[in-house]
Amino acid sequence: MATLAPEAPWAMRLVTDRLLVGPPPYAAVTLDGVTQTARYTDAVGQVVEMGKHGTNKTKGTASVSGGGDGQNPQPQTQDDNTTDYESD
Repeated sequence: MATLAPEAPWAMRLVTDRLLVGPPPYAAVTLDGVTQTARYTDAVGQVVEMGKHGTNKTKGTASVSGGGDGQNPQPQTQDDNTTDYESD
C-alpha cells in the first residue's frame, strides 16, 4: 500500500507573495535619543530616508434623526467620527 505525502490545505496552496521580497534598504535601526524616532542607516552608516507615510485625520460626521417616515426631522447632530488616511 502506498502512502501519500501530506498536502497543504487547499486554501494555503493558493497563497503567494504579493510583493517582491528583497533585502531591506537599510542595514541598522537605532533610536534617536533626542527625537525618540527611529533612525535607519545603510551599511556605511549613512542615514537612509524611509519614504513618506500617511497621516490620520479625524473629522466629524453628522446624521439626521427624526420622524420615522422622514417628516419633521430633527436638527443634525454630530454622532460619530471618521478617520481619513492621507499621504504626506
